[in-house]
Amino acid sequence: MIKVRASQVFCNSVDDAVAAKKSLDEGRPFEEVAERFSTCPSKKNGGDLGWMPEGSVQSLLGETLTESDQGKILGPVHSQYGYHILKITEIEVERVAGPIGGDTRMSALNELFPEAHTLLFKTFHIGLPVAGYKAEDTVASVANSHGKNVVEVVNFLNKELGDRQIAVISPQDLADRLKSAGPGPTLLDIREKWEWDIARIDGATRVTPENNQQVLGSLDPAAEIVLIDWKQDRGPSFQRWLAQRGFSNVKCLEGGIDAWSERVDTRQSRYDIDEDDGYRYEDILSEDDHSH
Repeated sequence: MIKVRASQVFCNSVDDAVAAKKSLDEGRPFEEVAERFSTCPSKKNGGDLGWMPEGSVQSLLGETLTESDQGKILGPVHSQYGYHILKITEIEVERVAGPIGGDTRMSALNELFPEAHTLLFKTFHIGLPVAGYKAEDTVASVANSHGKNVVEVVNFLNKELGDRQIAVISPQDLADRLKSAGPGPTLLDIREKWEWDIARIDGATRVTPENNQQVLGSLDPAAEIVLIDWKQDRGPSFQRWLAQRGFSNVKCLEGGIDAWSERVDTRQSRYDIDEDDGYRYEDILSEDDHSH
């Protein structure tokens, strides 16, 4: 994901847009051209529109931007409002923290994350060479040789590695803990209501937008917490979010409620989700929570 800062020359007529573009092609400063031709209030600030998500620029221009596009002038582009000429003044790439970088050698990546090659093929169509990678091959050199964005590849690998390094508890171990004497872990179910109605674990609390502050506010940050989702698909993100807020002993139920229903409580009904329904761990948080 990248953020883009752009400046604009906006014209109501095509003649003005053409004249503005000609001035830019002649080397006139963008700020000067914006002041002369633009009818947008941003002309007072040299046409600066501030920071915006990459998608906002894509919706107008219909193209994907990379770090190398900084300083690029695009347009004129016609919209329902008029004619736009944009200059990409800054690009900021949001990076996923992790041990993998562009300079990581592929041999080291294989030792650190053996699944990486399969994931690279599935997601980026980067196949493992028949003869294997050369000693000098790095994540960046391999990504570049396949025409892939290095930052995007590195972010993907760090995210996938992070998801696989989460703390988990197996369904059987959780069942044994719940049967043993003494206090058991706190069970937080982060699924949707219709999923909860199909299958649930006794004693679990479903976290919702309405009760999340009360539930999370009542927990000791050191308490043992087990997150229940469908197939361990949502728990890792929520686990990291809780860790950032001081909860130090959070585990995901390995395989989620689906594995629990298959291996422990076979009386529970199992269900399927054909494709991503857009549900995220953030959906159980209120607007106020997002602001903190």
